[in-house]
Amino acid sequence: MFNYYADENIGFNDCAIEGNCSIDPVMYSLMEILLYELKQITYYIVKMLELGYDNPALKSKIIQYLSLIIVGYEFNRQEFEEILREINREKKNVERVFMEACEKRNIDCQILHSHLKIENFDFISMVNQGERQAVLRNKAMSTNIKNLTEIILQLIKSAAVRLVELENYKPDCTQETNAILKLFNSLNFSTFNEAKLTRKINDFAKANFEIHRKLHAAKEEYFGKIRPIEISTKIKKGPAILVTGQNLCDFEQLLKATKDEEINIYTHDGMIVAHAYPKFAQYPNLCGHFQKSLDNFQMDFSLFKGAIVITQNAQHKFERLFRGRIFTTNPISGKGMRRIVNNDFSPVIQAAKDAKGFDNEVNSPPVLVGYDEEEIMAKIDEIIAKIKDGSIKHLFIVGLINHSLFAQDYFNELVANVPKTSYVISTAVSSNRENVFHIDSYFNTTLIYKILERLKENIDFSTFPVSMFMTQCNLHTISHLFSLRLIGIRDIYLPECSANILTPNMINFLRDKFDFRQISSDAKKDLKKICED
Repeated sequence: MFNYYADENIGFNDCAIEGNCSIDPVMYSLMEILLYELKQITYYIVKMLELGYDNPALKSKIIQYLSLIIVGYEFNRQEFEEILREINREKKNVERVFMEACEKRNIDCQILHSHLKIENFDFISMVNQGERQAVLRNKAMSTNIKNLTEIILQLIKSAAVRLVELENYKPDCTQETNAILKLFNSLNFSTFNEAKLTRKINDFAKANFEIHRKLHAAKEEYFGKIRPIEISTKIKKGPAILVTGQNLCDFEQLLKATKDEEINIYTHDGMIVAHAYPKFAQYPNLCGHFQKSLDNFQMDFSLFKGAIVITQNAQHKFERLFRGRIFTTNPISGKGMRRIVNNDFSPVIQAAKDAKGFDNEVNSPPVLVGYDEEEIMAKIDEIIAKIKDGSIKHLFIVGLINHSLFAQDYFNELVANVPKTSYVISTAVSSNRENVFHIDSYFNTTLIYKILERLKENIDFSTFPVSMFMTQCNLHTISHLFSLRLIGIRDIYLPECSANILTPNMINFLRDKFDFRQISSDAKKDLKKICED
């Protein structure tokens, strides 16, 4: 049926469906303005930290707004205006407090000059100002500096998305928050050269990876340790709500709100992970998973006969939803969506009842999600023993995210032709070969990192060859690249990525500057080169 879920949403590829990878110019301009204002307020927050003043609430708010920039739908204009005005007011307040602190201490302080005029908000004016700001920013930078800056922004946005979710479980994330804001503040200055920016990227990889690790640990502590479980994909008769995204706390709040209602709750896309956590078993109205398409959410949503909830920071393009029964927990809703405020899901419940739901039950086969970590690690220990005794000469890992819609033939051929003296750990391709260990897991990202860390404890990655193949690009791809480098993996391959995630120019830069590689169209040719090297 489907076999691609990960503990992070995959990159929904509208480019493949529509043949169009361009970014909406209006949204691009608005994002420029939001970034510009967030950058400026971050400058003052970092300066205040240096003077010994802290404002945790404002810092958390900035992280939340940074995470919004990764969301792939057209914002509600009125809500966007309100947030932009709020940021501008907060910036003026913190600037004033900063000046007062400097005057009190008799310190010569630098104030940032703003190129934007927010006071008399006019939407067309904002779009034009955003366009001008983008032009100014691009003119002021060399190509390499521009690419390094873009990498930093991608790392920041990825970390912010995870940190917003982590704060649901661990309210005090001061260290992680400060690391993100200090890196973000570096973009306020034009004096950094390539070496300094590269060093900042590599340094931040540690904080970024730690956020990833803590988030997974917090989920298992709160919801229980992941275990394998068979889940239903059949449709039940009656009112229904579909939940997509990755924010498990949002999902639990919905389940609590509907526990006394006769409404069937279905997961969609990355939310399938919820079924593998024991705590969700206590909600009898969580009846299964609904998904008919691997890459077309519009079709899934049109076929679902109930209300739909898009949880915070779901990373997909939803700009064509005008159905009146789409809701989101994001601080800014998208066009055609209604925003859920203060966990009040009553409008969702009413929409589900009004829609009446499915008329008949439809049977379909169940799917297995989750994994037995102890069993998997026992197998990894066997592989380590074979590496140590020389039976395995080269290790291939295929599938940090285990779905590959557009290069499945390539990875099938790759796994089928790996030399017998090599070994493959794969989450993307099943095989009967003796030198292939296939992990049939729907959310494997954290599991793969755990496997890599177990390998690193026993194997010297600087001398033993390990080749890592990422089988899908998403909005966390750059984050993963530098996390893998941090662990010690040097031979890392990207698949073909759509330009709305990684442009060809960026892929070339990642190859030339950091030695990340991209697969060709010929798996045998790539294998031959790897083995020769």
